[in-house]
Amino acid sequence: MKVVFLDIDGVLNDAITTMDLLDDKPKKEHLECLKAIIDATDAKIVLSSTWRLFPSARNDVKNALRNVGLEFIDKTKELRDRASEIKEWLSRHPEVEKFVILDDEEISGKFPDNLVQTTFYRGLLPEHVEKAIKILNS
Repeated sequence: MKVVFLDIDGVLNDAITTMDLLDDKPKKEHLECLKAIIDATDAKIVLSSTWRLFPSARNDVKNALRNVGLEFIDKTKELRDRASEIKEWLSRHPEVEKFVILDDEEISGKFPDNLVQTTFYRGLLPEHVEKAIKILNS
């Protein structure tokens, strides 16, 4: 199985979106980039964003993903940091052969070969799509 660990802020939305606190939901162009990754790799999505901690935010993500024909299969547990959360999730899922982390923050240097780092200001872009596909299909 291939997995995409998905952050939301700075990946599926960007600084322009989040400046309007009433509309920080995922943006269509970023969702289409995510869909391109999933379509090219048949990866499953695991929510690693802090959005996973709040039912209403999780529901917003679920609906946004559904609008482009995607869904997340699970979410990471809340631990001390994102790297620990991903490591713990992977320890419970030995069937994972390849994974990529889509995040706008550096993940403590623990997964340098698996991180596709976006920026808070621009979100997920086509150049990130190419890198993520390469990691998952290598």
